[in-house]
Amino acid sequence: MKIRTWLIISYLIVLLLPLAAAYGFFILVQEWNQSKELTDSFELYERIESMEEELQSPTLYQNGPGEVGNQLSAELKASDINIKLYRNDGLIIFRSDAEKQTLKQVDRQNLFKNLYQYDLSYDSLTIKKPVYQDDQILGIYEVSVDRSEWVDGVQNRRNMMIIVSFSLFLMVYVVVIVMLNRKLNRPLNKLMRGMSIFSSTQKPIYFQDKKKDEIGQLMEHFEQMQEEIKAAQLQTKQEQEEKQLMMASFSHDIKTPLTSLQAYAEALQDEHSLTDKERKEYLQIMKNKSTHIKGMIEDLTLYAKLQSAQYDIELPNVDAEEFFDMLFEGYDELARKHQVYLRKTNIVDGTCYMNDQQMVRYLDNLMSNALRFTPQGGTIGLAAVDPIQALPDWVFSEAKEDINQIREGKGILLVQNEGPEIQDKESIFMPFFQGEEARTSDKTKNTGLGLNIAKRIAEKHQGEMKLWSLEYRGTVIVMTFQIEKGNE
Repeated sequence: MKIRTWLIISYLIVLLLPLAAAYGFFILVQEWNQSKELTDSFELYERIESMEEELQSPTLYQNGPGEVGNQLSAELKASDINIKLYRNDGLIIFRSDAEKQTLKQVDRQNLFKNLYQYDLSYDSLTIKKPVYQDDQILGIYEVSVDRSEWVDGVQNRRNMMIIVSFSLFLMVYVVVIVMLNRKLNRPLNKLMRGMSIFSSTQKPIYFQDKKKDEIGQLMEHFEQMQEEIKAAQLQTKQEQEEKQLMMASFSHDIKTPLTSLQAYAEALQDEHSLTDKERKEYLQIMKNKSTHIKGMIEDLTLYAKLQSAQYDIELPNVDAEEFFDMLFEGYDELARKHQVYLRKTNIVDGTCYMNDQQMVRYLDNLMSNALRFTPQGGTIGLAAVDPIQALPDWVFSEAKEDINQIREGKGILLVQNEGPEIQDKESIFMPFFQGEEARTSDKTKNTGLGLNIAKRIAEKHQGEMKLWSLEYRGTVIVMTFQIEKGNE
C-alpha cells in the first residue's frame, strides 16, 4: 500500500472516530432509556395505584396549604417518590420535596396540560391526574419517580464509551506511529545514509527490498541519478583525457612541419647558397607544409565543435537523388590521379535532412582514407541506396547480410575500397588513432581525426556509422540516415 493511501485511511479513521463514538453512545443510551422507561413507568403505575385512593380524597384539596400535610398518612409522606398537590386555582398546597416551604401559585393553563400522560425528563418520570367531585375538578396531584438509576446507567455508558474511544484512538495512534516508522522514518534514514555515503565516496549505493510506494520510487530515482552522475563523470573524464590526448598529439604532429618550415625558411635567407630551382622547390615545400598545418587546425577545430553537445548543425530537407549526385561529384579526377577505378551508384528516391557542408566533409574524410589505402588498379565504390532498393552488385558479398540488417527502413551512404584489412577495428574510430605502421607511412600520416569526425557527423544527422573490414578484400563503411519517400 502506498504511503498516500494509508495516510488518507488513517486520517479518515481519526476523523470518523469521534462520530462513531458519539453514535455508539447515542445507541447505548437510547436502548438503556427504552428499557428503563418501561420499567419506571410500571413502577410509577404500581406506586400510584397503591396511594391513589388517599390522593384522590376531595377533603385534601379543600384545605389550605398548611393543613394538607397533617391529613396525609405517615406512610405517604415517608415515601421515596415526590408528590405535589394543586388546588383547582393553581395553588400548590403540598409538596414532599425539600422546597415545600416555597409554595406558590402556578398558571392554570399549564397546570391542566398533559393530564394522564407520563412526562419523562432527564432525572424523573412524572404523571399528573385530576381529582373530581360532582364532575368538577377539585385539584390535581402530581407524582414523580426519581430516575437516579437511569442517570447512573447513562454515566456508566458514557464512561465506557470514553474508555473504548480512547482505547481505539490509542490503538490507531500506535499503528500510525509504527507505520510512519516503518514506511517513512526507516526508509528515509536509509536513503539519507545512502546519499551521505555516495556524496563522500562517490560509490553508488543500491537499496535492497525496496517497497512499491513513494519512498521506493524515490530510491529508484536516486539509484538512476547515481548511474547518470557516474556516467556523466565518466564522460567528463573521457573528454578530459581526449583533450589532453588531443593537445599532446597535436603538439607532436605539428612540431615536425613547423620544424621543416623553420629549416627551409632559414635556408631561403641565404640567397647565395641556393639556385633558383632549389629556391622554388623550397617554397613549394613550405606551401605544402603550410597547407598540411592548416588542415590539421581545421580538423582540430571541427573535432572540438562536434564533441560539444551544444553544437547543432542545420539539417534542411533536400531531394535525396539530387543531393547525392552533387555529393559524389569531384572524386573521379582524384581517383584517376591515384590510378584507382571509381564506381558510383545513386538509387534513392524521396527527401532527407542533410547538411551539405558537413556531408562533403564526411565523404572527403572517407574518400581520403579509401584513396590512401587502395592499391593502384583497385576499385573504390560510392553508393546511396534507399530502404527498398537492393544493394549494388559490387558490394562485398560477405558484408551484404550485415548491411541489410542495419538499413531496415533507412537509407544508407556506402563507401567501399579494396586494400588491406584493418586489424584494430575497435580503435579505428578513436580520435588521433593513426593506424598500424604497415598502413601508415610518414608520407600519409595525418591527425587521426578523420574517421572520428565522420562518425560524429553521422550522429549529428541522427544516423550511425558501421565498418566492416575483410581479409584480402577491403573495407566497407556505411552511414544510415532517415529518408522520406516522395510522391509518386
